[in-house]
Amino acid sequence: MNIRQAVKAWGWLAACACVMAQAQTLRVPDGTQLRVRFTADLLSSQATVGARVDMEVSLPLVSQGVTVIPAGSVAWGAVQEVKKGKVLNFDIEGVRLPNQQIVKLRVSPRKTTNAGKDEIKVDTQVGGDLGVEKGSEYIAYLDQDLDAEGAPAPPAQPAPVAAPKPEPEPPAPVASPAPAAVAAPPAPTQPETPPAPAPAVAAPATAAPAAPEAAAQAPPVAHTPSPGQPLEYITLECFSDPLGADILIDDEFHGSTPSILKIQPGNHRIEYRMMGYKPHSQPLNLRSGDSLTTVRVTMEKQP
Repeated sequence: MNIRQAVKAWGWLAACACVMAQAQTLRVPDGTQLRVRFTADLLSSQATVGARVDMEVSLPLVSQGVTVIPAGSVAWGAVQEVKKGKVLNFDIEGVRLPNQQIVKLRVSPRKTTNAGKDEIKVDTQVGGDLGVEKGSEYIAYLDQDLDAEGAPAPPAQPAPVAAPKPEPEPPAPVASPAPAAVAAPPAPTQPETPPAPAPAVAAPATAAPAAPEAAAQAPPVAHTPSPGQPLEYITLECFSDPLGADILIDDEFHGSTPSILKIQPGNHRIEYRMMGYKPHSQPLNLRSGDSLTTVRVTMEKQP
């Protein structure tokens, strides 16, 4: 392949890569609807303010033919107000994507600073108690723009025809080595009288040292995990009083309290931030093999 053909081939590949990168960037706007359903009953006689409300996505969120949030994705909210048999209000706070990204949700179609307008007031009965039955569905809205990956790839283009490879040049002939010179036969010599043998001296009998056992064995081979072994995650429960504090782990946003996250083992730093309150930061040591870690923080008001 000459230089001109190589430049054309690289240009074609770069153009395809650019088109694919543009097609795989998909933005879902703030305010997009998402349907969720309860995965357990919620009763006013058992609920407490701040308790987590477990849900899941009932219908997938599809945009431009791409499933951005699949059905069954974990969603959650929290109880905002409760009085046994009289009042039961909750909100919808977030959903976790398959790649562990947390997307914030809200109840109202538009953003609001009035927390009371971003709640759902329960007026249904479950077994004689004020509550929500498992399987009940509600509408939530994205509380942020979502950049999702995985848009459909562009139509397949015919592969460029590779130029025929040049035939390899025949190897250069190798010069035959010059014949080695034949040495002349040695001149005959007179036989010498062999010397008298020396008297044999018996050496002391000693046992041969045994080879060390460790030398006969091969050194142990360190075990390394296979490349396909799945990553380990620790379940992290995040709570704060009051609710709604932003959660940052290693300076990366992970939603707001209350939330249940999946974090890889290791030494991290978790920080809670909330308007009108002092930020709270502390080390977070997640050890391999732990199943659950809980962080509860009472936020301190700023003076």
